[in-house]
Amino acid sequence: MQGVHLKLTRDEQNSPAPASSIFTKLCSMWLNQPYGQVPISYDTYVKNNPALETILNNGPCITWILDLRTLHFSFLSQNVQEIFGYSNQIFKEKGLTYLNQIVHPDDVAPTWLRVIQNWQYLIALPPLQRKEQKLNIRYRIIKPNGKIMQVLEQSTVLQQDDLGHVTHLMGVCSDISLLEKIEDEILTTKPIGHKVKDLNTPVSDITQAILSKRELQIVKLIAAGYKSRDIARELFISFHTVNTHRQKMIEKTNSKNTGELIQYVMTRKLIKFD
Repeated sequence: MQGVHLKLTRDEQNSPAPASSIFTKLCSMWLNQPYGQVPISYDTYVKNNPALETILNNGPCITWILDLRTLHFSFLSQNVQEIFGYSNQIFKEKGLTYLNQIVHPDDVAPTWLRVIQNWQYLIALPPLQRKEQKLNIRYRIIKPNGKIMQVLEQSTVLQQDDLGHVTHLMGVCSDISLLEKIEDEILTTKPIGHKVKDLNTPVSDITQAILSKRELQIVKLIAAGYKSRDIARELFISFHTVNTHRQKMIEKTNSKNTGELIQYVMTRKLIKFD
C-alpha cells in the first residue's frame, strides 16, 4: 500500500507554534487515502447489536470508533457528557475537529505530532501487521467549567479496507486526573517520618502493592478474555479461588465491576501484554 506521507518541517517538530498546521496535516493524511471497499459499516453495526451497544455505553471510560475517511465518529459512548462535560451530539456532529478545539492549547501540537509520527510508522508496515499496533497518548482537555482534565487515550486499528488501508480506529479515553494528582503529590510532598528516597518510588510500585502477584496474574488473564474456569485451569487453582480473588480485587481498587478493575490496572500500567 502506498500511503500519504507528509514530512514535517524542523519547526513543526520542535515548536508548539504551528499547532493548526500539524492538525491539518494529520487530517490530510487520513482523508486523502485512496480507500477501497470495507467489510463492515460501523455506523449501523453497533445499532444493530443492542447488547454490544449497551456494553460500550456503560463502561467506565469513553469508547469511540473513528471513521478516518470522514473524521467523524461512527460510534461514541453516551457517557461523554458525564466524563468530558460536553454533549455526545456535538462530538457526533463535528467529529475529530471538535476534540481538537477542547484540547489544552499547550498540548495540541505535541499530541497531533505524536499521532502523525505513529501513523507514518503504521502505514510503512505490511497490511497484516497493522492491526497489531496500538497508540497510547496523554493530553489535557479544558472542560466547559474551565477545569483541566488529564486524559489517557488508548487506540488500536479496528478495520482495514480490501486494499489494506486503515479505515477505522477504536479507542477509549479515561480520566486520569486523580492519578496525575497522586504522582504530583508523591514528587512534591515529604511525609513526616519518611526519608526522601521514599519519594522516588514510582507510582506503579505503590499502586501495585495493593494487588498481590497472584491477583495481578488473574486480572491479566481476565483482561485477555479468559473466563474464571479457564483461569483456574491455567493457574492450577480452584474456580472458587479465582472468583474470591476477583471479588477482593474489585474491593481493593474501589471498582464497581470487572470492567473498572481492568481499567484500573491498565491505566496504572500494572499489567503488560507480551
